[in-house]
Amino acid sequence: MPSGMLAAQAAPPVSHDIEVTLSPASGAIEIRDRVILTGRDRFSFLLAPWVVIDRVTLDGAAVKARPQGRGHIIELPDSGRHELRFALKGKLPLRGTEQAASAHGSSGSDGTYLPAGDAWIPHDWSGPVEYRLSVRVPAGQRAVATGKLLTESTEGETYLATFESGEAGEPPSLFAGPYQVKERRINGLRLRTYFHADLVALSDIYLDAASGYIQRYQAVIGAYPYDDFHVISAPLPVGLGFPNLTYVGRQVIPLPFMRGRSLAHEVLHNWWGNGVAVDYSDGNWAEGLTTFMADYALEQDKGEAAARGMRIKWLRDYAALPADRDRPARAFKSKHHQASQVIGYNKVAFVFHMLTLEIGQAAFDAGLRLFWERHRYGVAGWSELQAAFEQSAGRELDWFFRQWLDRRGAPRLSLGAHRVEQLDEGFRTSVEILQPVSGYRFRLPVLLQTDDGHERHEISVSENLTRVEWLTSSKPRSLHFDPDSDVFRLLQRDETPPILRDVTLNPKAVTMIGSTDTGFDRIARELSARLMDVEARFETLDLRRDIDRPLLLITTSENLASQLAQLKLTRPAELAAPGASAAAWTARLENGDPVLVISADDAAALQTLLRPLPHYGGQSYVLFEGGRAASRGIWPVTRGPLYLDLSGS
Repeated sequence: MPSGMLAAQAAPPVSHDIEVTLSPASGAIEIRDRVILTGRDRFSFLLAPWVVIDRVTLDGAAVKARPQGRGHIIELPDSGRHELRFALKGKLPLRGTEQAASAHGSSGSDGTYLPAGDAWIPHDWSGPVEYRLSVRVPAGQRAVATGKLLTESTEGETYLATFESGEAGEPPSLFAGPYQVKERRINGLRLRTYFHADLVALSDIYLDAASGYIQRYQAVIGAYPYDDFHVISAPLPVGLGFPNLTYVGRQVIPLPFMRGRSLAHEVLHNWWGNGVAVDYSDGNWAEGLTTFMADYALEQDKGEAAARGMRIKWLRDYAALPADRDRPARAFKSKHHQASQVIGYNKVAFVFHMLTLEIGQAAFDAGLRLFWERHRYGVAGWSELQAAFEQSAGRELDWFFRQWLDRRGAPRLSLGAHRVEQLDEGFRTSVEILQPVSGYRFRLPVLLQTDDGHERHEISVSENLTRVEWLTSSKPRSLHFDPDSDVFRLLQRDETPPILRDVTLNPKAVTMIGSTDTGFDRIARELSARLMDVEARFETLDLRRDIDRPLLLITTSENLASQLAQLKLTRPAELAAPGASAAAWTARLENGDPVLVISADDAAALQTLLRPLPHYGGQSYVLFEGGRAASRGIWPVTRGPLYLDLSGS
């Protein structure tokens, strides 16, 4: 995800000339910042709590910054051009300390993280900035920042690197660590990896992948907007995108998904979210568009079955979202929990899929290029994106964007009366499509199977009741509406099996722990807190009474059979693996509420689930061997209520 946000402002950009001396192991930092301002009568700014102002001069004369709230103010004599010079010092929070746990930036011998949002230089966030940044670190370290790398050198015991912002944008983010650097040039663009020593062998793989993604998106959107792209291994468990770089936890970098879909996502954010910043007052379009063009497009590369699988997964996740946690897509600003991802990433990506079907691929691609040309290095919202697609499509699309962005909820579809009549010239098949929620308008694909083969049709749905009919020369066998899951809609219960998110997204869910062992209980509580998208609620184990809400049961393999019997459940055959040490799986209670059962051989086996299990929310079951997911899957489902078997008609 992109790291920061900027508001649209007409004031001239503030210019910073910054010199930093950093000692990562101790966190000690000295900062000199020459600030040039025009067109304002005061400079209001924030500073990180660990930064101390040594002195400030205004146009050469000493001044004091006046405290105001959590920030500071320096009054200026007029709105002309003025120069402020700051001398700052401080000590970054050291990782592993209580101070670091409550801060954004941190430091340590294995790396320094100084994001722009930490306000480590004076900045008022009222508009874009320009900067030149020089950083000194000990020779065993390497420093890297957002912006174009201008120069670098090692002089004795010091490494020095200088960066420049280019186009005005967000303040600099700064990183350092005991990195080994690998570089590649493609068409004048500098690609680098800044990896810890144990990861250097992966550098060429990442450089190859990043190069491929950049060339892919340039061909679709337009030229890459920066001079550099860097992949940095982070000592923190993060995956963050910044202008011209991505900062990824060193434990994640070796995993195949990171250099695949995740890297593609972060590369694309250089266009969407950084190259064109988001006007957050109009919602966040960038995460959904990036998900559609990166994550989903890579599934499309594997074939239509894989792409359809991702769309179905998005629909299942949405079906698991309780109605009172649903929000209009335009209300999404940033990801804070699983529920916001279901809307801001998945639903919005699905909306772009439907927009492509509505206006055609050529018009969609032309709209993207037009949007990029108009708003590159600027700020834009949904309204500007809509305007670009309307121009490329040659028609108004207000109805489309209003119904998918400004309404919470989704269409619910079912089939009403149907009839097959034999005529002299063949067969007439008629059917009713029911839509109880009014106001949705969309194209609904249909697959009609006859004795002679299949026919594909598309109908327009906009009313609560839509009647359609077809004439065929041979006898119809079946009708399947939305056979490839191309319409964003609320799946009915018999269309979607229970998945982990049916419980973890639900604020009414309760956790019961099926062991009296204190060590097991402690880890079970931590696991529940990690899994639940809301604050975990615990109740004393009592499975003999009726459970009237979604249930998370965490228990031992030894106690599992007796506790399942009390719930009138049986362990699925898919989980009968002799080497398994833990399992997580879903079912439904007699009243229809979902239940998530997690069983482990002992406390140690349960602890191995703390990190991986939260990543499997879209699955019905996961089987673990020694903390590794040995198998996973979705329970089988029927064809659902939009399928009609006409063979007996």
